[in-house]
Amino acid sequence: MLPARHVAAGAPCGTLGRTAAQLAGVPPVGYVYLGVVPYRAALEMQRQLCRRRIDEIQSGRARTLSDALILLQHPPVYTNGRRNRGRVPAAEAARLRALGADYVETNRGGEITFHGPGQLVGYPSMHLRDHHLGARCYVEGLENTVVGACARFGVAARAIPGFPGVWASPAEKVAALGTHVQRYVTSHGFALNCTTDMRWFREIVPCGLEGRTAVSLQSLVARQPGGPGPDPSVDAAVPAVVDSFGAAFRCAVRPLAEVSPATLDAIQELLQQQQQQAQ
Repeated sequence: MLPARHVAAGAPCGTLGRTAAQLAGVPPVGYVYLGVVPYRAALEMQRQLCRRRIDEIQSGRARTLSDALILLQHPPVYTNGRRNRGRVPAAEAARLRALGADYVETNRGGEITFHGPGQLVGYPSMHLRDHHLGARCYVEGLENTVVGACARFGVAARAIPGFPGVWASPAEKVAALGTHVQRYVTSHGFALNCTTDMRWFREIVPCGLEGRTAVSLQSLVARQPGGPGPDPSVDAAVPAVVDSFGAAFRCAVRPLAEVSPATLDAIQELLQQQQQQAQ
């Protein structure tokens, strides 16, 4: 069996290599759940938000934009990361689109995966220097976030070194991870399968891992002894992820409208622009 890093339910997720003095000064993170957003619109929103944050930070002027945990769902879409970008034949991309899903290549890490209804996607926009984090510890924090959220549903998930994502067993991945960091500002993030229709994953080799498969929280909860477990829906997963994110990164997590109305306005403005351009 492959080695794994476990986080027990209710247990602290560690300091991610930071001192008590560093943790005392980390800023709050605002969270927002946006519902269902087309992938391309969310991708462009992240790109522009990241650019605005970098420009603001490098200018040295007072900041108006804060760290944010952006939570949403996507209509069906297959996305490919840097590791496999440009290597999928046009015929294969056309086949995936013919299934009723979009196909998009991105600058995140990793390979091909699926996003769709019933899957909770998290896109943190964090300035890693403010949190005294390197990229490796940041990814560990995302893993711990998902592991802690799964524990709320009685599911003992884990991170397996060398195999990105969060796993219910060495062969079953319950969440995919793929990140991008530019000038210490993060984008992309994680995708937790809650009640996702897993038939979409049968059309690909998820994350390029032969012999392994994707699994949903819904199916994992159904396996538990003693009758039906807790509701594994996206609506139920949102507060579990928010609480676990705060525990993993040791920061306050509050509604984005309270932490930074300007950041919420920027996200909504960017999404509205994308909607108008798509019409």
